[in-house]
Amino acid sequence: MIFKLAIRELVRSWRFGLFFIFNLSLGLTGFVSLQAFNVTLQDELQKNAKNILSADLSVSARRELTEAEQEAMKSVLPPGTQTGRIYEFFAMMNSAKGSRLVMVKAIDDSYPFYGALNMGSGKDIAPGSAKDIINSHKVWIYPELQQQMNLQVGERMQVGKLDLEISDIVARDETQTFRMASLAPRIYVDMKLLPESGLIQFGSTYTQAYQFKFPEGTDGDKVKERMYEKLTDAAISVNTPNSASEDSGRQLGYLSDYLGLVAIIALFMSALGAAYIYRMFLYSRMKEIAILRTLGLQSVQAVGVYVLQASLLGLLATIPTVAFSEIVLPVLTKVLGSFTPFDLKPTVSIEAWGLCLLMAVLGSFVVSLPFLMKIYDLKAAKLFSEEKFAVNEGKFRVWPFIPAILLFYGLSVQQAHSWKIGSAFAGSLVATIAILLVTGYFALKFAGRLQGVRLWFLKFSFLGLSRRAGASLAVFVALGLGALLINILPQLKNSLQSDLQVDQTTALPSLFMFDIQDEQVEGIKQVLTSNQVETLALSPMVRARILKVNGVDYERKIEGQGFKTREEEREARFRNRGMNLSYRESLSDSEEIVEGRPIAGTFDPEKHKIAELSVEQRFADRMNFKIGDRVIFDVQGVDVEGEVVNLRKVRWTSFQPNFFVLVQNGVLNDAPKTFIWALPTMSAEKRMALQSELAQKFANVSVIDVVRTVDDALKTADKMSWSLELMAYLALFTGYIVLFSIVRSQIKLRRWEMNMLKILGASHREVAGFILTEFAFLALVSSFLGAFLSVGVSYGLNRVIFEGGFRFSLTQPLLSVAIITGLSLLISFLASADIVKESALSILREEK
Repeated sequence: MIFKLAIRELVRSWRFGLFFIFNLSLGLTGFVSLQAFNVTLQDELQKNAKNILSADLSVSARRELTEAEQEAMKSVLPPGTQTGRIYEFFAMMNSAKGSRLVMVKAIDDSYPFYGALNMGSGKDIAPGSAKDIINSHKVWIYPELQQQMNLQVGERMQVGKLDLEISDIVARDETQTFRMASLAPRIYVDMKLLPESGLIQFGSTYTQAYQFKFPEGTDGDKVKERMYEKLTDAAISVNTPNSASEDSGRQLGYLSDYLGLVAIIALFMSALGAAYIYRMFLYSRMKEIAILRTLGLQSVQAVGVYVLQASLLGLLATIPTVAFSEIVLPVLTKVLGSFTPFDLKPTVSIEAWGLCLLMAVLGSFVVSLPFLMKIYDLKAAKLFSEEKFAVNEGKFRVWPFIPAILLFYGLSVQQAHSWKIGSAFAGSLVATIAILLVTGYFALKFAGRLQGVRLWFLKFSFLGLSRRAGASLAVFVALGLGALLINILPQLKNSLQSDLQVDQTTALPSLFMFDIQDEQVEGIKQVLTSNQVETLALSPMVRARILKVNGVDYERKIEGQGFKTREEEREARFRNRGMNLSYRESLSDSEEIVEGRPIAGTFDPEKHKIAELSVEQRFADRMNFKIGDRVIFDVQGVDVEGEVVNLRKVRWTSFQPNFFVLVQNGVLNDAPKTFIWALPTMSAEKRMALQSELAQKFANVSVIDVVRTVDDALKTADKMSWSLELMAYLALFTGYIVLFSIVRSQIKLRRWEMNMLKILGASHREVAGFILTEFAFLALVSSFLGAFLSVGVSYGLNRVIFEGGFRFSLTQPLLSVAIITGLSLLISFLASADIVKESALSILREEK
């Protein structure tokens, strides 16, 4: 019986069903599209996991492994294991057409064990293939380097002391997963040429990796566990194909996290519209429910009818959701897929469809639950009175809203992959909605009390707004959130571009040199002096690793399987790496102490028991360092103990030489070290000439062109922002559907009221003006408030996350307010046009 009643109700109220389904499906579209893309990407990463690592197991470190470590590593390997080695490091290439920083990948004859390199000449470098760069002074280069320097096959280039012939172009590299804002294009050379090159010297920054291919049937994860037991230094990384694919997808994962949070806002807005529509539907059915109650239907059965209806509507909502996702997916893939070498063709998979089904049915239920509880308050005796039935009668219950709140919070944490960010997002959204609700409430009450309004339909509109606060506030919140979303990104982009703009007036360096040996400092000074270049900062860099914290051994953190928060991932990465220490007499302009006291001058063994340390605040948070903690470092075999005396904030976008840990001056001054040097703004011609001269005279010194790097980073940020803006506009579009649904519901509800105005002499134009004034007021005030709040949110994000300055742009917010208000008027007009034009006589002829 309950099923028949539910179906009959839906058939009778098919217009309501369509509106409900359309609202819910729009909110789910972004969510499902993103999930479908992520599933496809993860499947592709898993499928290509061995190609990405190009081995079954890789052991890597930013130093040479000791003989004892090499023996321990070999003792774990199963018989029949094939071994290879690679080196990766930055270096300067030089040619007749200029110089450029490159990433050198030095390989041996065994590379790759898995995967392939597709060359421009048509050759495929697969496992076991002959390589013309082995045992020869030849090099393969990436197409980015070819395009930037206009290099051709057969031309020569110099890297360090090597004179190399370009033998081919790497058209596609299956071991390179993502090309985000990379510092340098890659080149391949023979590893046996490294001693001749002079590129790797004491203190040079490089990564050495041992690559292993196991016999068939070997359990790589077990070998990895045993390898970790043997190699106890946290700076030594052991990777299997699975861990390598996870690490490769992490960069795109961060962007996906934030896209998911924006998708949740669209889902929330669609739920808001669906809730309002459901409320109006239930309001119209209260009399029928009361009649059924008098005929013996129990309250539980009545609730069951509408729970079943909501579940059926949710199930049906998956159909348009999948259809809409097929439209959104190609756009999303075009933007995000450009960062991968894979030819991604995502579709709505079984997993994505399953999530859609779960969210649609569950979402329908939690949206309708608060209103369904009103059935228990329904008194059948009202059938015999002249009072109207109202859905808002009865006592207010808090608990029916709890499932929706828990679902929203759980989705936020799941999408952000972070308890911290998910909680902050949920809290911020709740606070934003609260601000919109409170401001909207007072704005409506103010509108209702406006005096001196001459045109009657304007005054009538403002009074109507204040009397129908529930519907008005739903529109207010939906449009306010839409305005907030579409304004945040442009404000952030303006500020970041302003911070990273390199011109003659900026403090940003234009060149950044590293791997400078102690004995090369004076020679580089002479080159800079002869070129009339003043230096910005020269910073020493000392390699070290943490041994103990407060007397406790500092152990490696191994990442487990399953759900991991981004904070857990970052902590594991920071623990499992070496560390660069530095020292200076005073803090730079890009640093500021936020807690503790300054370091007490130069270290004096007679006055100071141990060295004092200054730690960057975010690094301290990830490593759980606090003021007063004592840390012991291994510096080239010598134990150095220090006490944390302050935490400092670093503005990393300054591109100044900055470090996570600064040691008191006078402690590491005699330790083996290299130097980092920043050079001020200069013209492009002078920059290129200086890079070429430095590359020729100091082969091992690497030079980063900050101007080029910033430009690449901004281009990448632009590409990423397109995907975020796509989700933001999807959320705004959802807001407009909410607006249309509410306007349509309100117009139908007030049909008699409007026609009574016509009978009393109001023209069609005046009735239309009455309706449009209401929603123009709501759109104008809500979009203005949303745009205003976006400035505050952008300021907070820029200061807290990017730690940069803020550049306010008035054009974007004002333009968005005008567009949102204009579109709202158009939608309100379309939603009300047929009823506004309706003849009053037709109403009088209908039975009430």
